[in-house]
Amino acid sequence: MKIVFPTDFSESANKAFAYALKIADNLGAEIITVHAYELPRVSPRHMPNTLADIYDSIQLEKFEDYRDEVPALRKIADDLNLSRVRVSNVMQEGSPISTIVRVAKNEKADLIIMGTKGATGLREIFLGSVTGEVMEKATCPVLGVPEKAVIENGSKIITVTTDFKEEDTLALNQVINLASKLGAEVHCIHFDILGSETILHRLNSWKETLDFDVGNIHFEVISTANLEQGMIKYIEDKKVSITAMLTHKRGFFEELFNYSLAKKMSYHLETPVLAIPAGIFKK
Repeated sequence: MKIVFPTDFSESANKAFAYALKIADNLGAEIITVHAYELPRVSPRHMPNTLADIYDSIQLEKFEDYRDEVPALRKIADDLNLSRVRVSNVMQEGSPISTIVRVAKNEKADLIIMGTKGATGLREIFLGSVTGEVMEKATCPVLGVPEKAVIENGSKIITVTTDFKEEDTLALNQVINLASKLGAEVHCIHFDILGSETILHRLNSWKETLDFDVGNIHFEVISTANLEQGMIKYIEDKKVSITAMLTHKRGFFEELFNYSLAKKMSYHLETPVLAIPAGIFKK
């Protein structure tokens, strides 16, 4: 199993790397760190020799900075007693988003784990951040790890949302496999905004279509007048470790987490979000 971990070697990225190491250790996975850098865009045929020299100098400086920072990643692994996790490092020229997505695709990565920065919390994950863009464009699941996220030693809960669709079944199966390796409970939740009297019947009918063991899965319908507030309350009340969602397009994120909820979301900086792109299930 391969995990791609983008890093800019910032403090928040290093904290997320510690989280990624623990995940990798539990999953028996290797980590490929990716550091992307950009150069000024000038057509090569119009590049004067002096500018070419400047480019060479920038690339050398970037490489030297990269070389100096890699030992810090090894130290994080050593300090956590996780040096057994295999880690390789890649530096490539290009925009962060395209580079991350390209490396993950070329390496046939099973998962991308990324840190998110600062007090914007989940707002940053979904709205306009590099992490949000990668979630939208990646061809594998992406785990966004806020700065304060920690892996609990005790009981862990992974929540996955459902609308009782076939693709939700496939996403739930992925979450079950992840949870089994992390020693976590799975809570499969439907948020009922319309107050439909038939919703429990729909849930039970959907459960009957599942062709895997659901004996240890907690299914629940949450009645709420507001989807966002309902999710926030559930995450808080249950102390959810990871919130998993099947993702379709940017419009979904913008509808689910709009800017007016930024302050509320900042209360949940410790809760990582696993985005599972619906496209990975298409044949």
